[in-house]
Amino acid sequence: MRHLLRLFSATVLSIAIVAGSTALFAAPATAKTWLAPSADPDVDPLQNLDEFENRILVKINHVRARHDLKRVRLFESCVDGKSESWAQRIKRTGSFVHRDQMKVINSCDLSWTGETLVRGIGLTPKVAVRAWLNSPSHRAVIMKPRARWAGVGVRVDSQGRTIGVLNFGDAS
Repeated sequence: MRHLLRLFSATVLSIAIVAGSTALFAAPATAKTWLAPSADPDVDPLQNLDEFENRILVKINHVRARHDLKRVRLFESCVDGKSESWAQRIKRTGSFVHRDQMKVINSCDLSWTGETLVRGIGLTPKVAVRAWLNSPSHRAVIMKPRARWAGVGVRVDSQGRTIGVLNFGDAS
């Protein structure tokens, strides 16, 4: 079945290219896409998880820009949903492990994904991004040139630890 869906997708894409279509797939009407989310100085990110997530992506895009990499965009779609659900799972189970990225690739119809995790008490967006950048394997995910889409999930567990899940993806 998956093979037929990919074949169908390739056929539709070929037709769109031949027809000169500029927008084959659009984000759902309810999706939010930020090329550069802004940090709201009046909102405490430790009290507002959406603000925490925005600040993580703002900081990551600043780092990527300093290295002449394109900004990643946050989609409230499959990639973001996977980040949100994995953060919730870590919160619920306490099992701080990466998931099988092939599940994200297949369910979101991507060709590449990368995942970074962080957890700590008193964690801030700045500290989370710094921790990822100080880890060679996590830094490699964040600095991957092909990273186009991001999803960020943040939760606080029963022990007061902030859990952050960042997923990047690319469909090309």
